[in-house]
Amino acid sequence: MKNRLTKLGDFVQDHSIEIILSIAIALIGYAFYNPALRFVPVDYDDLILLSSVKNSENPLKYFFSDWGFGNFGYRPLHSITLWIGVQFFGMSSGPNQLINILLHITIMIILFLLLRQTSGKAVIAFLSTCLVLISLYTFSPVTWVSDRPTLFVAFFLVSALYYLLVVSKDHSPNLWILLSISLLALMSKESGLIVPLISAFIIFFTPSESNRKYKLIVFLILLVAAYMVFRWIIFSGNAAKYEESGYLFGTRYYESSAHLSGAEQFISKAENPIKNFIAIFLPIFDGLGKISRIGTISNSVVLVGSMIIVAALSLGRKLTFPQFVGLFIIALNALLHFHVFRYRTLYLGQIGLVLFIASSASFIDTRHFRTMLAAALLVLLVSWNMKIIGETLTYQYLEKIDYIRTETFREDILSTSSSIDEVVVDQIIQKYRH
Repeated sequence: MKNRLTKLGDFVQDHSIEIILSIAIALIGYAFYNPALRFVPVDYDDLILLSSVKNSENPLKYFFSDWGFGNFGYRPLHSITLWIGVQFFGMSSGPNQLINILLHITIMIILFLLLRQTSGKAVIAFLSTCLVLISLYTFSPVTWVSDRPTLFVAFFLVSALYYLLVVSKDHSPNLWILLSISLLALMSKESGLIVPLISAFIIFFTPSESNRKYKLIVFLILLVAAYMVFRWIIFSGNAAKYEESGYLFGTRYYESSAHLSGAEQFISKAENPIKNFIAIFLPIFDGLGKISRIGTISNSVVLVGSMIIVAALSLGRKLTFPQFVGLFIIALNALLHFHVFRYRTLYLGQIGLVLFIASSASFIDTRHFRTMLAAALLVLLVSWNMKIIGETLTYQYLEKIDYIRTETFREDILSTSSSIDEVVVDQIIQKYRH
């Protein structure tokens, strides 16, 4: 017993910085996002999915069908966790919101520990993590229950990155661990494709025995192929169907991509990846992809200007391997979301961004001024994000409260879709209308 306590004490002493900063990340994340625990579940998407799981006696059906929304999304992990939540907590939003917040915090701690290994500066790793912790691009999955699938994908992405870049960096990775992480990512959301693809990328460029390396890559590619075949089997011609609103050329609004001409549809699918990539470094688009300032002029000047300088400071004479991985994540995430531009689709790209920043050789060497300037700008970015998103949190909370208090709420929400269950709406009204 004494030896175990001694070993524990040594471990805490050796990793005191990581432990303290991980606790700080958890406390900052919970303190900032805890108002979402009181969000009233009146969102259209949430009500559709809650109605679906309420009327499903066997949640295993979601492994072989749509996630309950009717848009050919394969996301069984979310549907099952939502089903379990309804069984235990009914229509209470707090527990479901808490799951999202805790998932986000867990992802951030793993990301920080990863950046701590790839960065020579704890302050850069910590502040870079805070940049993802509180961001316009990561706000939606933390505060919107229906966006939980994005958190699942992000969790499996950072887990795969930590396993490949830290745990198994000196030896060949275990095939079954990689396949398991990748399979769970694919059952989280369509963008889960990024996990096996980024794993194959890292393995390909990591020195190891050729036969073993190519065996791992082949199995990962076969998993991707099997996933695509499976989607085709359960959704047939609708397997790749996705129609959303957006802005063509960042200026012309369209309500649905289905309303565009053939040439315009091609242009929209070509420009969305470009916008998805650019927006990570230059926040010059609004949530639908329109070229726009972020609220006020001062917001745009601070966010755009600071990001440009931080990105420039991260460029060294030679990019490190983790930086290449970060850029590949940004590019791959941009391509996978060629159907649409939304802030919420850039969560994974943000992970790639901070991997690019924190892993820069510019912050590993002795150039203290460069590190201090980057740290100061990261503090400014995080603080400004807190200001902007804090206002959004308050606005959303009040908007949901006002909406459920309207006399025609029940009739209005039920008229939007026959898939919304009356009992679900009545239980929510009984619980949250005061």
